[in-house]
Amino acid sequence: MRAIIDRTRDQLFDELFAKLNNEFNEGGQDFMQYQDNPVGFAEEVLGETLTDDVKEMMESVRDNQITVAQSANATGKTHAAGRVAIWWYKVFESCQVFTAAAPPENNLKKLLWGEIGSIVENHQEIFDGDEAKSLHVAKGANNFLTGVSIPSSGTAATREAKFSGKHSPNLLFILDEGDAIPDEVYKGIESCMSGGHARLLVMFNPRAEQGEAYRMVRDGRANVVSLSAFNHPNVLTGEDKIPGAVTREVTVRRINQWCRPLVEKEKSDSNCFKLPSFLVGKTAIDQAGRQYSPLSAGWYKITEPAFSYMVLGKYPAQASTALISREWLNNARSRWDSYVAQHGEAPPQGSCAIMGQDVGEFGTDANVSCFRYGGFVERLVAWGGVDTLITANRATDEFKSRNVRFCNVDATGVGSGVSPVMKSNGCRANAVKVAATPTERTELGDFRNLRSQLWWACREWLRLDTGSMLPPDNDLLEELAAPTYEVRNGKVEVMQKQTMRELLKRSPDRADALCLTFYQPELLFPNL
Repeated sequence: MRAIIDRTRDQLFDELFAKLNNEFNEGGQDFMQYQDNPVGFAEEVLGETLTDDVKEMMESVRDNQITVAQSANATGKTHAAGRVAIWWYKVFESCQVFTAAAPPENNLKKLLWGEIGSIVENHQEIFDGDEAKSLHVAKGANNFLTGVSIPSSGTAATREAKFSGKHSPNLLFILDEGDAIPDEVYKGIESCMSGGHARLLVMFNPRAEQGEAYRMVRDGRANVVSLSAFNHPNVLTGEDKIPGAVTREVTVRRINQWCRPLVEKEKSDSNCFKLPSFLVGKTAIDQAGRQYSPLSAGWYKITEPAFSYMVLGKYPAQASTALISREWLNNARSRWDSYVAQHGEAPPQGSCAIMGQDVGEFGTDANVSCFRYGGFVERLVAWGGVDTLITANRATDEFKSRNVRFCNVDATGVGSGVSPVMKSNGCRANAVKVAATPTERTELGDFRNLRSQLWWACREWLRLDTGSMLPPDNDLLEELAAPTYEVRNGKVEVMQKQTMRELLKRSPDRADALCLTFYQPELLFPNL
């Protein structure tokens, strides 16, 4: 009897599977055998020639919930993303594919959907019976591949809502130029990926360590694939195997223009690379028609940050006008960990702190207290709210619980009322107006304002002081690495705070608190 029941159950399962399969393939071909083989689908069904880096990217989408593709220029990331979209759409039943690109909408239409459109046009037999129109291909109400535009205006909530509420047994999101896509779009997508078979592919040229795409990489929340020009068949062979892609000629020219060989006894660092053997002895012509000398073997220093993201598909070690190097930050972090391993998180014995108090200007900003004991920086203390009295009383409590020499308080806007209350509470508190006239100058010239002076002082501390130590605080590190600077009319100006807000999608409260610790009122008031 048990055997009869088992046989009946198996027959019913086979009949159900056959019915579902027939419904799935009605009006089209059966590609379900490619569910675990995106590379095979692209090569055998679409007739594509793929680079090894592109194959790795496609297989990463198959195997990982989130894939970040950091790409050099013209290595085929958008071409490959179009093939990933079609693969998912064709091999999974009850599937939905949502594609987007950084505004304006033409980025989505011309780039990613230019690739998808060419596949639909060149392989009409695959799409027999499907509905195809601008930014949309569908084989049913719940089976489609579509483009979603990201509003360049409106509220963050509106942008998040456009990418929320997407649910399907097989769900794929593809974001092109993902480094320029607002954080709220990622938040909306995250809400859709809590169940089922869901994937996210994010692609971009890694220009700056900012935004949600970078934080995914930094925090290990994504599988990262780098598409380097050095791995591309055109550069490897010197032949135009994939027309329109990066060439060896352009790559060699960029090495000559944007890099230099290390001199004798010069050590390599994170801003260096070893020349691949297949490029040794190769030459190129510059834009004026002059021929470069053959490339020498060995290590090269990157002198133009664009080389890192345009050729290597990696974040630059430091932008040409970056205020604070990522390498300096890493060194300060390592020193903090080494110190704590020996002494715990207690400040150096007998040391006295300078306190920096940043005051939140808006409801979403944080109030942050930073305590710097010479080179040692405590873990920062942060809390919300913009009530002046509450902020001042909390800052007073933090001040009095430590051995603090004095506190420099941000006196811009609502912060102007904090310092007087702290003084009345018995604290040595100085009101610092960062828009005021600077009190010092640098070898590059005068500072534009006091804010630029304080950020520059923090930069020089991290660059020159081998005792500088920063706590494990990813938000602080991101904020310190964000700004650039420029020298205009003999004045040094650090990136404006509003620009930093736009880059970080938040106020740099933690970094501002640290920078306030570098104000030295005793130079102005010796009897303090």
